[in-house]
Amino acid sequence: MSEKIKEFERALDLAEKTSVNVSPRPTVGAVLMKNGEVIGEGITDRPPGNHAEINAIITSSRDTKGSTLFTTLEPCFHQGDTKPCVDKIIDAKVGKVVIGTIDPNPKVRGKSIQKLQNSGVTVQYPQDKICKARSQDLIEPFKHYIESGMPYVTAKIAVSLDGKIATKTGDSKWISSEQSRELVQQMRSLSDAVMIGSKTLQADSPSLSAKNKEQQPKFKVVLCSRPSIPKTYEPLISKGSKILVFCNEEPTDKKKWRNTEFIKISTKNQKLDLIKVLTELGKRKCMNLLVEGGGELLGSLMDQNLVNKIHMFIAPIFIGGGRSINSVGGSGIKLISEARKLSNIKVSQIDQDIIVSGKFI
Repeated sequence: MSEKIKEFERALDLAEKTSVNVSPRPTVGAVLMKNGEVIGEGITDRPPGNHAEINAIITSSRDTKGSTLFTTLEPCFHQGDTKPCVDKIIDAKVGKVVIGTIDPNPKVRGKSIQKLQNSGVTVQYPQDKICKARSQDLIEPFKHYIESGMPYVTAKIAVSLDGKIATKTGDSKWISSEQSRELVQQMRSLSDAVMIGSKTLQADSPSLSAKNKEQQPKFKVVLCSRPSIPKTYEPLISKGSKILVFCNEEPTDKKKWRNTEFIKISTKNQKLDLIKVLTELGKRKCMNLLVEGGGELLGSLMDQNLVNKIHMFIAPIFIGGGRSINSVGGSGIKLISEARKLSNIKVSQIDQDIIVSGKFI
């Protein structure tokens, strides 16, 4: 392994292991090297804090002149919450910048690279394909958000071996193990919003909070055509999160609903228009959306190819029963050849549960 790959992997590790949601920014890691020694490193802070490259420079233990900066994403070019990173890099007299991937944001895309080169800074890219792929994976939600205006949708499902998410009576606590549920708390903490359908709210009374985590999802989202019972939504009330209810008809007694915003959405095929729901979430700077149920909501999203990634927790139990609730509803497909396929599949085990994760092609 060359030194360049080794130090670039260090930048990737910094970004991949972060437990902080920096949305609507992408997660970035940066390492500053001089004479074979790491002199500074950083990850992107939550807004309005610094970007990774700036943190690497300001934490430098030595003069940065002639150093090499390894960063997983092209440095920013425009003025936002912070001044342009590219200017700070030039001012610090960094000699070389190794960039994992180009920023998909039109305000940046390639402009920082050109400015660096015009200022005499050498720009290179990692030759290792795995490093390139990991860099692109890091910004996938950001890229999707920038290009579509909608959040990157990750579905979480806990199922029995026979594909059920609840018994015929609606009981679903608990299919997955305690260790699996702890992992889900981390997923919630790293998400801007967690979304469920009204049936899941009524059946499970979930809080959708990230238990024992400092950072909470900004939004708890419920899809309900005609919300009418404020008490049903009380388990969702918590500090740090706002409740968003997408509906076709708003309730007349809004004053009885605490910390809740109603967003009226038109219907499509007698259901709330999911593309409009996602677009509205995008307008609220929601970049990462975790969908937790139920089966009909997940099925409707999959019918429209709106799910980007899935984590399926498979418990070693059988529920059975024709009236038990299946993990995915919706219209489904007619032919096996139409089935959506997963890529980048990862299979792991936590306690007795098997976790299958993948991205939809």
